[in-house]
Amino acid sequence: MLKDKIENKLNEYVKGTDLFFVDVKITPQQKIMLFVDGKQNITIDKCVEISRMLEAYLEEENLVGEKYTLEVSSPGMGEPLKVLQQYHKSIESLVEVLKKDGNKYKGILKKVDNDGIQLESQTIKNKKVVATNLLDIPFDDIKTTKKLITFK
Repeated sequence: MLKDKIENKLNEYVKGTDLFFVDVKITPQQKIMLFVDGKQNITIDKCVEISRMLEAYLEEENLVGEKYTLEVSSPGMGEPLKVLQQYHKSIESLVEVLKKDGNKYKGILKKVDNDGIQLESQTIKNKKVVATNLLDIPFDDIKTTKKLITFK
């Protein structure tokens, strides 16, 4: 499958770097959208480098026809976190977690391990913090996690 081959090639390419593969989406019209991130933010130059490497690979292996579009970018700010490295990068950030049971939680992402995350949430009454709680949420219970953007 094309998606698996692209994912494997990219994981091989970023191995040993501070970059990591996030996702690949392929439309029926042969538009390939590849999302890559890094411990620091990924640069446009790095996206171009990855695009050229992947384009050469796709064509050498005859994995695509002559008409295809390839886009390499970082995941958008409003996109859900998908891989463990994104969670680690987001420690101490405000996030919103939607659990599979429909419950939503907002808080500061405090810890991440292979099993789940820990959120620090606050109970606020009359504009004052009345309680701070630590909530452990297993990855198996999470539907989506999004980083929230705040303006102070």
